[in-house]
Amino acid sequence: MLRIAILMLAACLAGAAPADTGRAHFERGDYDAAVAAWTPLAERGDRWAMVGLGHVASLRGADSEAARWYRAAATRGHAEAQVLLASAYLEGRGVPRDPFLAYAWYHVAAENGLERAVAAREVAARWLDSDRQAEARALARRWRIDGMPEAP
Repeated sequence: MLRIAILMLAACLAGAAPADTGRAHFERGDYDAAVAAWTPLAERGDRWAMVGLGHVASLRGADSEAARWYRAAATRGHAEAQVLLASAYLEGRGVPRDPFLAYAWYHVAAENGLERAVAAREVAARWLDSDRQAEARALARRWRIDGMPEAP
């Protein structure tokens, strides 16, 4: 048992090093190195690496790519990515402007415990009547039951 625990810990630590390296590169402004560190992790499903790649893409003005990475992390339950994707829909950055989907994604993030998503959801609500808000909440509930959508 101890041997298995040690192997699992070693695997976790080995996986954390590139993520930490990516963050260090990002914080220094070396975005190419951050992308090089995060890409293999994101391709293996690391949600934090996906968000990092989304941030780099956003800083570079590649809004569609940023939305793609945020969506990938959001569909895997990353609440911050859910807010970032919702904001992209609300503003039409990299995805078609869609207050309905923005509201739904903000609702998911709020249900995942991200308090600032509640206030953001209220901003999106300004573009929707009460029936459309209810439909968006129902869509968010369906996503939680049936699984998050890869798109929209």
